Amino acid sequence: MIKYIICEDNSNFLQKISEVVHKTMKMYKFDYKIHKFQGYKPEIESLISDESDQKIYILDVEMPEVSGLEIASMIREEDTKSTIIFLTSYPEYKNDVFYSRLLALDYIQKGPLWGNRLEDTIKHTIKNINKGKALVFKYNGHAYRVEYNDINYIEKVQEHRKCIIYTKDGKKYQVTSTLKELQPKLTSTFLQTHKSFILNVKNIKHIDYPNNIVTFNNNFKAYLISNRGKRELKEYVKNH
Repeated sequence: MIKYIICEDNSNFLQKISEVVHKTMKMYKFDYKIHKFQGYKPEIESLISDESDQKIYILDVEMPEVSGLEIASMIREEDTKSTIIFLTSYPEYKNDVFYSRLLALDYIQKGPLWGNRLEDTIKHTIKNINKGKALVFKYNGHAYRVEYNDINYIEKVQEHRKCIIYTKDGKKYQVTSTLKELQPKLTSTFLQTHKSFILNVKNIKHIDYPNNIVTFNNNFKAYLISNRGKRELKEYVKNH
């Protein structure tokens, strides 16, 4: 789950920001929720303290009573991982944002192309959220998030546009994607060793090259290597 916390004192613009978020998130198959505020509310502090979900803050700089800069400072006192994006009509505060070391990802001015810029920034954020952490997907109407470290290997289902994810605790997950589509979403520890298999090299305990058998850290063994994959796997192990 990704939580968007939007703080904007103009109700019409608040709705426009929300629409851009909805439009962008249609490209992704996982859950999200939008929390909208026309200024500071105590509920924002509860969201900051909640560590259960990934959060993206979209903050106006100038707001009544408590500014976006002050809210960002509250966030960074407890949370250095969530994403902060400033969206404002005040370009003169840009230096203050970065001088204050609030770790803001972007400072977007409310010009004609602000929507396109916000959409691109959200896409960049989603890419970073997934990178090195988890594979997020939906299957049969259910959302799944499988940590990369928990995946042993992924198998192509023959004659179907589908794959099966095998984890180190023995679980299996089906995903409606091809190996080619999954590959760019995986980390550098994943290597395709066969036309039907991608392995998480990080979870391999032993490789029996003569018999093409891989033993994972949970002692599960399987024939997962082709002759071409064997050469690439040897090269990978040699360099890492």
